[in-house]
Amino acid sequence: MTGSVYDYDPERIEALCGAYRGAGPLTRPFYTSPEIHNADMDRIWRRHWLYAGHACLIPRPGDWMTWAIGFDSVILARGKDGELRAFHNTCRHRGARVCREEQGHARAFVCPYHAWTYDLDGRLKTATEREFGVHPSRLGLHPVPLKNVAGLLFVALGDDPVSFDRVAAEVGDEMKHQGLEDAKLAKSVRYTVKANWKLVFENNRECYHCNTAHPEYVRGTYDTARFSPQTMPEVERAEKLASERFARMGLGDAMASSEMTGAYWRAARTPLVEGWVTQSLDGKRVAPLMGTFRARNEWSAGTLRSTIFPNFWQHASDDHAVATRLTPIDATTCQADVTWFVHKDAVEGKDYDLAKLMPFWQRTSEQDWEICEANQAGILSPRYEPGPYSSVRETNVQHFVDWYLGALVSRFRRSYPLPRALPRTSESKGH
Repeated sequence: MTGSVYDYDPERIEALCGAYRGAGPLTRPFYTSPEIHNADMDRIWRRHWLYAGHACLIPRPGDWMTWAIGFDSVILARGKDGELRAFHNTCRHRGARVCREEQGHARAFVCPYHAWTYDLDGRLKTATEREFGVHPSRLGLHPVPLKNVAGLLFVALGDDPVSFDRVAAEVGDEMKHQGLEDAKLAKSVRYTVKANWKLVFENNRECYHCNTAHPEYVRGTYDTARFSPQTMPEVERAEKLASERFARMGLGDAMASSEMTGAYWRAARTPLVEGWVTQSLDGKRVAPLMGTFRARNEWSAGTLRSTIFPNFWQHASDDHAVATRLTPIDATTCQADVTWFVHKDAVEGKDYDLAKLMPFWQRTSEQDWEICEANQAGILSPRYEPGPYSSVRETNVQHFVDWYLGALVSRFRRSYPLPRALPRTSESKGH
């Protein structure tokens, strides 16, 4: 027992981590065991900063949204003063969920059980001193630490989260050009994926499978071309030209598709195939320009790929952005929310068409979910045995596994050092 709300044996978890052979996929229990799922929830999901949504989803004072993960539920709200805040979604009277929907607009939060009422800043408005013997100032909603990273909202559920300052600074600096705080929701699709959350993230960390699984994706990117001697010169030329173009735009260098900027995060601007200016089926823009790109539409800004373990990745072109949020459900199931964003003034049917905006990432995402479910089904077999990782095409997957094991054991013994930045030669979709 751990003293956590999640039940698992720390010594057994440590033994499983210690038995890892040092390279290649994890063993079967890491993808199938309810106990390891509980350890993941306690040691990773309640300790790391988690992507909850974009700030533009709650643009007006009084707007709120919720996110349920494991035993936790979080309210994110924009107060009357315009400030964003987050709270644990549990009433201070007898613990009922205060907000039972996923989004809404309100002047105050009213618990549906006994009508205890909270201001948008979390303060209890119900008079409790005479009847309950406690002043309402001591019974406000419990706050949740919240960081706004250039329009992306991250929360920390536990009392001792890992440091996030460097992540926020580096990712925020790259993201500032995209205009996500001046964006709006175009469409969101929720998927239940019958696979462990780690398998989904491992799939995201490599493009070894892309030529087989993603015909739309590979047409517009250089992710797999860099591994062919015939096409590598074209990739190097494209990156050089993109670096020069990005520098003129004040965006920095073009980076290899997989380069990490930190131990568990990255923000890399990468070129698209020549003739493509955005990630759409034909490479043509599908929505009005966003952010700093609105003043200069003659050049392509490529795509900004951002990844933050354990539950966020996003591709942001100059005209739209597509973000994915992972939520673990149980040992063999997770939820994936894929969300498309456009400029806040864009009008559907006039400035953008969902039939053109969505297919590139909708197809790629759904192809990934199918692969991940097949991966999970195979690992459920008692005959599953971890194979080797490619030392060329799957180094990013090894990076993720090393990070995961280090994060899992760090509370009682740091057996695994945090990974260093990867070389520019590895490959990943990063979506």
